[in-house]
Amino acid sequence: MNESQARELIDGAGLVPLQTMRSYRVAGADAVDYLHRMTTQDIAALEPNSARHACVLNVRGRILGDLLIWRPGAEVMVELDAAAVGVVLPVLEKYVILDDVAFEDVSANRERYLLAGPESAAALRTAGLPVPAAGAVEEGEVAGEPAWFVRLDRGPLMAFDISIGPDAGAALTESLEATELATACDAEAWEAARVHVGVPRFGTELTDEVLFNETQLEQAISWNKGCYPGQEPVVMAKHRGRPPRLLVVLAAEGEPPPPGASLLSDGKSVGVVTSSAPALGSRPPAALAYVKHAAVERGATLDVEGGGRATIVG
Repeated sequence: MNESQARELIDGAGLVPLQTMRSYRVAGADAVDYLHRMTTQDIAALEPNSARHACVLNVRGRILGDLLIWRPGAEVMVELDAAAVGVVLPVLEKYVILDDVAFEDVSANRERYLLAGPESAAALRTAGLPVPAAGAVEEGEVAGEPAWFVRLDRGPLMAFDISIGPDAGAALTESLEATELATACDAEAWEAARVHVGVPRFGTELTDEVLFNETQLEQAISWNKGCYPGQEPVVMAKHRGRPPRLLVVLAAEGEPPPPGASLLSDGKSVGVVTSSAPALGSRPPAALAYVKHAAVERGATLDVEGGGRATIVG
């Protein structure tokens, strides 16, 4: 793992290729209404040239996949991790009965990048590229081909999702690095950075064993919309005021706690580590974990099964 790259993603601006993302065009007159009914988000209110995060849940309110839904003009696009496609797409297509909706895989025609960090907007602006406002989409051009820039932050990090032509990656990277504000980063650097700042990832923190409320992904849900699969247990958990567990960020003493390690309080298991990352400069090793609600208190220190301690910092 390149430590300097990970630090750029947190403190500067880092450009990461999202090689595992898949893109789908959702065609048909009922596309917006259908996605509104099938996801946690208020897609009915999603205007052209805007974007939102959303999740698809099972009937128990557990997460099947997290989505980026955006509208480049009148079109509707859905993007998700390739590992979620085999579960999410069949669910989305299963209930298309009389609706005018069709999902078209356009992944081969686009490359996807994430530009993250507090200097991201300045890097785009200096490179002469669009800088959309939060939740907005703007069209631009990279290497003579259409490109779309989507502002959807990742936890506390300013972030832009960039969709470009299949041969435009080198031009995008060159133009941003030429500003001396952005650095090309790899997937391992982003993995470390996202753990340190508390961004959950599909397949680790986001799985069908996790109740949506436990993730604290408030940006991926509308509490005012109507029925969708899994709504009942999610709303019930909100009204109770405390889901069984919560996703937290840990600062570790010594080595990063391994994924799967139990977290103990007074000798009793109160949580489990899902992801971990090494120290970054003055930042100690970090981990993400699901911890029982009653044990979640900022500043609380937990023992790590097998040795070591970790403090809840977020």
